[in-house]
Amino acid sequence: MASRYALSALVPMSVLLVLAACSSVPPAPHPLLDEKTGVTMTVVASPMLFARVRNVASASGHDYVTLVTLEDDNAGKYTELLLMYRWSVSSPPPPADSTGRLLIQADGHAIEMQPLERIPVDLSRSKELFMPQNVDAVIHAYTIDFQTMRLLASSHDLTVSLPDEAADATFWLWRDGRPALAQLVQQLTGSP
Repeated sequence: MASRYALSALVPMSVLLVLAACSSVPPAPHPLLDEKTGVTMTVVASPMLFARVRNVASASGHDYVTLVTLEDDNAGKYTELLLMYRWSVSSPPPPADSTGRLLIQADGHAIEMQPLERIPVDLSRSKELFMPQNVDAVIHAYTIDFQTMRLLASSHDLTVSLPDEAADATFWLWRDGRPALAQLVQQLTGSP
């Protein structure tokens, strides 16, 4: 039989294990309220960031695509959106003449997305919407459904490309936002 002292030593250890397990869960999606319009957005806690190397000899020759998923609540009319920021940390800035067509490859599924004519989200709170700071970025918005969001969140192999760019090449997942996307879908749909 274990002594009372041995058991009392296990209690703090079990608390530490529980805290460690909780720290691996991504932060919850966060709400943003536009006080002028009353529109509320629920934004994923962390975006998916994709990168491609333009010039292997130069560390600065990277192009990036950031994908941010959110739900826009405009007086009870809910729209699920995907924001895409195309940017680079080196010159020249990303091409602005792209039509914005986005091709996502998720576990062998090709998902082609056409951009909306205008961005239906107020981008004035750019940090909360994960807009790249201090660089030029081309921005497009797409409607997305829960089935596609689930597919992206659960995929093992995930890449994106921009077929209308002259140098159409694959962007590879660099910072993984899939767990945060899964959490957003779970919160919005109320299902695991």
